[in-house]
Order: sequence, then C-alpha cells, then structure tokens
Amino acid sequence: SGKLPALPHFQEPQRLPWLQATFELSGGMSWRLRSDYKSAYLRKGHTAEQIAATYKWLETANYNNNLALVQIDSYGGRINSVGAADTVVPQRDSVMKLQYQVYWTDPAEDAKHLAWIRGFYGEVYGSTGGVPVPNAVTDGCYVNYPDIDLQDPAFNRSGVPWSTLYYKDNYTRLRQVKRKYDPRNVFRHRQSIEP
Repeated sequence: SGKLPALPHFQEPQRLPWLQATFELSGGMSWRLRSDYKSAYLRKGHTAEQIAATYKWLETANYNNNLALVQIDSYGGRINSVGAADTVVPQRDSVMKLQYQVYWTDPAEDAKHLAWIRGFYGEVYGSTGGVPVPNAVTDGCYVNYPDIDLQDPAFNRSGVPWSTLYYKDNYTRLRQVKRKYDPRNVFRHRQSIEP
C-alpha cells in the first residue's frame, strides 16, 4: 500500500542527519548495518543450474545470517515498452530483476559475509564467468546497485566489462555526454562514466 508502519521512536520530533533519516523512513535500521549488493536481470526463468546454485547458497549449513537474501522482483510490462537506446538503462526485455543482498554489523566479519555473497553470485552465473552477461537468459546488472567486483577479474571472469553489464551499447553515448559536460572528470567514483 506504500504506507509506513508506526515508528514509535519518532513520536517526539527530532533532528537527524539526512542519510540516517532517509534510511529510517524507508523501512528500518539498514543505515546502521554493513552491507553488500549485487544484481542481475533475467530475460526468462532461471536455468536448472541457477536454481540449484541458489538453493545451495540459501540453504547452506556453513553460513547462518537471517539478513542474507536474494530478492526476486517481477519486471517488464510497461518498463519494456521503452526502447533499449531510449534511456541510460538498456534492459528492456527482462521479466525479472534480482537483488542479492547481505547485511551485518561487525566489521570483523566483513570477509565472511563478502565471501558468502561473492560465492553465491559467482556460482549462479558460473556458466558466464561469474556475472550475468547479456545473452538469451540474463541481461546484465542494475546500475543503481554499484558492484565494484564487476571490475575485478577474480570475480568477473567473463571478459565483459562492467560498463557493458550496466549500459550495454549505451555506454558510448554516455561517454560522449561525459566529455561534453565533465571534460575534466571532476564528478567521478570507481564506476563513473569514463571521459
């Protein structure tokens, strides 16, 4: 319904930092947690191998974290009526979008949780080098879940660059826009559009 449940800890008005307030009002305490995310678009249902890998990683006895999950959203409909070259996001014939997520609190456990999500994702997309390479089944990644592992050949063994996984053929046009509006590359991060 889009309505927020009662938030008793906000009965008294209070000032909060913008980011904390945004996370609190969007569903909870995720601003206090460490996390990692990965994504994939599917053009059709999972393959038998992907289903088996998903079951294996969600059912493993060696990893116990009730804040580790894969969220599977239906996709398509009106979204797919837009042409692949009409916006930055080219994935316009997918039926599902997957969000692999893991959350934890203790920095000493970073390696354990990152190993779990990397192993899970890498095995689900093992037949395409550990990432959802655009093909008949998968269609790359969702740009709003930045994943620096896509740039690391230890995790992306596909030979397909991160920019193709996010933008496919639209990346060339995005680079032209970058050259025009940010020729000195002032606005940048690890996965920003390259000049």
